[in-house]
Amino acid sequence: MLYTKNVNLTDTSTQTVVTIPSGFVAHWNMLFVANLHNATNDVTVFVDKPSPTADVYIYNETNISAKNNLLIDGNAIFVLQAGDIIKAAAGGSGNVEVVVTFDLLEQPATFVNFNGA
Repeated sequence: MLYTKNVNLTDTSTQTVVTIPSGFVAHWNMLFVANLHNATNDVTVFVDKPSPTADVYIYNETNISAKNNLLIDGNAIFVLQAGDIIKAAAGGSGNVEVVVTFDLLEQPATFVNFNGA
């Protein structure tokens, strides 16, 4: 089933957009970031992975002009596992909207480890 979640960034705190629940995987296929403020701001959007895996940065302090937006649509799909958290932060105070759409699927009973083990 498809879900859409959003957060509105008005300061520099990092906010959680969505946490993938236990027993599910997500196919994240859309990210829309809109700077609704009258000044340029930057945005960081990343996937907070459970330790010891490193975080995955989609945008890292990427500038967005006033009244402009960024879009990653269905041409890119990120596969997220249970416990992965999509987070976002703005570089300064303002009004930045972050919207994600993803397909939430039940996690398969087994996971194939691609490292040959």
